[in-house]
Amino acid sequence: METIRKVYNIIHKARITAIVLLLIVIIAICTMNVVLRYLVSKIHVLGLKPYSWVDEIMRMLTIWVAFLAASLGAKEGSHVSLESIVKKYLPDNIANILRKTASIAVLVVLAVLIYFGISQTINARMSYLQNLPISNAWFYAAIPVGCFYLFIDYLLILIYGEHPFSDKKLAADKADAE
Repeated sequence: METIRKVYNIIHKARITAIVLLLIVIIAICTMNVVLRYLVSKIHVLGLKPYSWVDEIMRMLTIWVAFLAASLGAKEGSHVSLESIVKKYLPDNIANILRKTASIAVLVVLAVLIYFGISQTINARMSYLQNLPISNAWFYAAIPVGCFYLFIDYLLILIYGEHPFSDKKLAADKADAE
């Protein structure tokens, strides 16, 4: 379990770092374009004007953030579920079977999304953004990468019944130890 935790922590830190860096870039280029649009272009300083590519890049980077952050929601159990209904109306053994079945269904869907996401990424490698010479493949890659992170988290949930590395689980384990 300790090896799994170490590998997971590396993967988790990479995901968090990517999300933070992407958000910084989104905020920076959005701020730059707002300043250029509403301040600099109004007073005609040095002939500067807003960049046409900013909206396109912000949209694509937001897709990356959404796909990467979705796995954080799975890790912390923040996704929409029917857990309260299951707990209230079903016996524990049936509820556990239902949870396992749902996790397996999610894993199958994620595997399909990873497969077709890779296929679409490969197909998009020769098409480019409208305003920049950047391949669309960079943005299609958010689908298989984000789904891969989700797959890891849902696989851990399937194996352990809950995510073994969620902040809630770690806090509960720490409280039990004290």
